[in-house]
Amino acid sequence: MSYESTVPRRLVHRAAVSEVLLTSWHRTGDDAFVCGAQWPAGHRLYAPAGNAFDTLVIIETVRQAGILVSHEGYGIPRHNPFIMQRLRWRREAALLRGSDSPFNSAVTVRIADARVRPGGTAAIRFEFEVHRGRRCLATATGWARCVTPATYQRLRWGDRTPGSTRPRPLAAAEPTAVGRADPRDVVVALPDGDHGAELRVPADHPVFFDHPLDHVPGMMIYEAMRQAASLAAKRPLSMVGGTADFTYFIDIDQPCHVTTTFETGGEALEAAVQFTQNGRVAANGSVTLAER
Repeated sequence: MSYESTVPRRLVHRAAVSEVLLTSWHRTGDDAFVCGAQWPAGHRLYAPAGNAFDTLVIIETVRQAGILVSHEGYGIPRHNPFIMQRLRWRREAALLRGSDSPFNSAVTVRIADARVRPGGTAAIRFEFEVHRGRRCLATATGWARCVTPATYQRLRWGDRTPGSTRPRPLAAAEPTAVGRADPRDVVVALPDGDHGAELRVPADHPVFFDHPLDHVPGMMIYEAMRQAASLAAKRPLSMVGGTADFTYFIDIDQPCHVTTTFETGGEALEAAVQFTQNGRVAANGSVTLAER
C-alpha cells in the first residue's frame, strides 16, 4: 500500500473543549502507525474522581485511532460509516493523572488484517498498544467493518422504517451506586422486577452522543456493562479489561434489558453482561472488574 509521507501529521485539536483525543499521526511501516493522544485533565467523563483517568478513555482513544488510520492510511472515504463488531482490551498499568496538565500518550496501531475494496468498503482487524513513555498502559484488539452509506442504510434498517432517536424516559439509577457523581452520566435504570437493569439512553449526552447517531454507541455499551455490574454487585466497580461483541444495532427508542452474571473461580472479578432487545441478544461480552 503506497503512502505519501512518514512525517507526523498534526491534527486540529483543542483538548479543553473537544472530545477528539488524538493530536497527530504518522506511518511507521506498511501496516503500522503511531498516533499521539492527549487526555484532558478535567474531562467530565474520563476523569470523574481521584487522580486516575476512567478506563473508558482507553476504549475511546483506540476507537478514534482505528478510524483515523483507516481514513488517512488506507484512503477510506470519510462519509463511509464504521461498524464496530468486536472489541477486546486490557489495562496494563494504572492511568494516573499526576497533575492538572493534560496527559500525553501514544497509540501504536498495527493492521493485522485489512481487506479494502473499491468504494472504500473494508473489513479490518486492529492491534493497539497505548504507551506513556516506555510504559505500556493498555492493549486492545478491534474488529470493524466500513461500508458505503447505502449499504449502511440496508444493514441498519432493512425493510423497516427508520425508528425515532428520541429515547424512552427512564429514571436513572442512583449515581453513587454505579460510580458516577452526575446523574446525566448514568446509563442504566432499575427495572420493574428484581433482576438486571434497563438500558437508559441519554441522547443529549455530550460525550456518548458527540455527533448524531441512530443507535446506541459502543462506548455507551461498555459503560453500561460496568454500571450494570455495579448494580448487581451492590457497590461501584471499575473496569480493567473486557470484551464485547456487537451483533445487532441497539435502537435508541426501544426497551433494552441488561443482565449480569458473575463468574467464579478466578482471582479477578469477572462479569458476563448481555443486552437483549426485541427478543434477541443485541450485544454481549464480559468485563474484568476491580474495587474502586
